[in-house]
Formats: sequence, C-alpha cells, structure tokens
Amino acid sequence: MLIGTLFSIILAVLLGVDPHIHGAILGAGTRFIMVAVALCLLLLLPLGMMFAWSPLQKTEQNTAPHVLEMYRRDRHVGLAIGWTVVFSLLTIVFASDVIFPSLSQREWFFPAWVVLLGISVDVIIHYFRRVLGYLNPFAIVRMFADKAKACVRNNQELELCGWIDALGEVAIKGVQKSSTAVCHEALVEEQGVMKLFLSASKSIAHAGQDEQLKAAGMSDKVSYTLFYLYQRLDIIFDKALKSHLEPTCSLMITLLGKIAIDAAKYDVSLASPALRFLGKFAKKAQAQGFEESALTASCVFLEVAKEMINEIDLSYYEIKDPFLSIVNGMEVLSKEAFKRDKTLNINLLMQPFKDLRALFDNDKMKNHQDTPVILQNIDRVLGEYEALLIVMNTMPTIPKIEDEIEPAKPQTS
Repeated sequence: MLIGTLFSIILAVLLGVDPHIHGAILGAGTRFIMVAVALCLLLLLPLGMMFAWSPLQKTEQNTAPHVLEMYRRDRHVGLAIGWTVVFSLLTIVFASDVIFPSLSQREWFFPAWVVLLGISVDVIIHYFRRVLGYLNPFAIVRMFADKAKACVRNNQELELCGWIDALGEVAIKGVQKSSTAVCHEALVEEQGVMKLFLSASKSIAHAGQDEQLKAAGMSDKVSYTLFYLYQRLDIIFDKALKSHLEPTCSLMITLLGKIAIDAAKYDVSLASPALRFLGKFAKKAQAQGFEESALTASCVFLEVAKEMINEIDLSYYEIKDPFLSIVNGMEVLSKEAFKRDKTLNINLLMQPFKDLRALFDNDKMKNHQDTPVILQNIDRVLGEYEALLIVMNTMPTIPKIEDEIEPAKPQTS
C-alpha cells in the first residue's frame, strides 16, 4: 500500500488550502530540515546495500544460484535507487537556493515537495521489501519461475533452460539440507513452467525457434527442452533417494505424470520419454524400499492413460509406444512387489491392469489401429497372474513342523 504517498497528498492539500501557511512554514529552519531529510534518504541506500550484501551471498551459497546476478539486474532496485538519488539531490539544490532561489518561495513548492517525499518513502519501503525478497527461498523460487515464464513468452528456449537449471539447483540444495518445502516448491514450479512451455509451443505465435538454439544445432526445441528437464529431474531424484526423502520421490513421480499428460497434449509421441523416466524413478524407489512411491507410480500410470484417452483425440495418432510404456511400467512394479511379499493378494495386483483394459472398451478406442497390440500386452500380463493365481490356489498348505526335543535320559553305569 502507498501509505506514504496517500498521507503526503492529504498533507499537501491541507497546506494548499491556506496560502499563508506556506509563508509561515517555509523558513530557513524548514529548508535545513528538507536538506537533512534528503541526506538521510541518501544514507539509507548504501546502508541497506551494505547490510543486505552478506545475507545475499549466504543465500546464493546455501539456497539458490543467480541471486546476486538477479539483484544486480533488478529494475525495481535500480529505479528505486535512481529515484531516491535524484529526489535527494534536487531537494538539496532547490532547498539551499543555490539555483533558482525564487523557486522555493512559490506557493506550490513545499506541498509538491511533501508529495514527492511521500512517494520517495514508499519507494524506499519497496526497495527494502524487494531486497528482503531475495533472502526468502520461496520468493526466490517464484522469481526464477517468473523469469522462466518470461523466456517462454519471448521464445527464448536457451535462457529457459538456464532458469530450469536454477530451479533444479534450488531443489538439490533443498534436498541436501532436508528442506523439503523449498525443494517441493521448486519442483512444482518447474512442472508449471513446462506446462506453459508446451502450451505456448503449440500456438502459432510461438511456432518459431530461438536463434541461439538454432545456432547450437538443435532443430527440435520441444524435445531438447523436455530432455533437458528430465536429466535435471533424474539428478534430483537420485539425491532424494540417497537422503531417504520418500515424499519428495513420490512428488516427483506425480509431477512426471503431469508432464507426460501435457507432453501428450502437444504430441502423443512425446509422452513416452516422460513415462520411461517415471518407470525408472519408480523402480529405483521400489528398490530403495519406498513402497508408497511405487504405489503412487502405479496410480499415476493409470491416471495418465485415463487422461490421454479422455482428453485427447487419439484417432490419428500412433499410441502403441506410450501405452506399452505404461503397461510395462506397471508390470515391473507389480511383479517386484509380489517378489518382495509373496502374501500379496493376486487379485489386487491384477486390478490396475483390468482397469486399464476397461479404458479400451469404448467405440473410439476399439477401432484404433494400435488397440489390438496394447490389449494383447495387457492380456499377457493378466494371463500370467491368472496362471499364478491358479497355482497359488492349488498349492497345498505346508504344515508347520515343530521339532520336539526330548530331554536327554540320564546314563546308567
């Protein structure tokens, strides 16, 4: 809120109501106070920068890269410093009557100065809030995300990759310091940026390509950017595994599912890499003993299939690759789960595949050219589990044998 400006306008109006007040107030003492206020404002800037520099350096080392570079290029900070310096210097010049001595005697001079002082106070407050924002990890994440989204709107894919790197670095440092809230915020923002990127890339206005990316020899900007993100997510996931952060692993699996859906809406073939990384992450999590993450992955696979069938017109697309990735990913997870716990109910392991098969029962999917191959793969998995269920039901129960140890008889001589 512009409290200083509002208050100064009210005060200026009161001063302008009675012109005699101006002559009574604006004396040598008042001019001295004006110069003193201007000097105080000038001193606030270097003091603010001096006290903020060390925390900014610590923030860059411990939380996020590029903080100092962003602070140096921040237009809000630059404009605040420029306004304050100009206002203070003009106040010193005109209040001391060095130039235009008659100017300070005019009736509008002091009310106008009061209004400008109120604006300057609000500018200083905004400056300090802006600096404090660089010390807040969540605010930094939002700044990085805003920069990335600006790159999407300006068709600057190479710079976009740099901001994806910056968000990934925040997530990695969050994992290393077990600050899952900051890590999760960065990961969610990365998914949001990628959703905007895929949506924008589909529009005619963003059909072009970044010249820097062309110069680097990259012809497909969407695939390049997606794989760039996947590689960073792979590094973050491995860090989270080593730190035993199962909630972070589960979140990354969920976000990969969302990215797969967004990629499929742009081009169905681009969903396959995301699904393969999803399966890779889920397999690593299951090997680490993160059963909740593995269960989340199975649910995400099924939800991706539902969204692709319900939200996208797949009539003229080749869907074999993404859906086989879903089936194979679910199969690997379910078989590994049974291998770890032989007491699992086979019907529970079969249910996700039955649900997946049911998605192809509508007329739209029955007539698709790739449906027979997908159903054949699903039926193969169901057939294996049905055979296993028959074997498990016909297998006789092994009785529990308790060895009875008879006490040793005393020997007689």
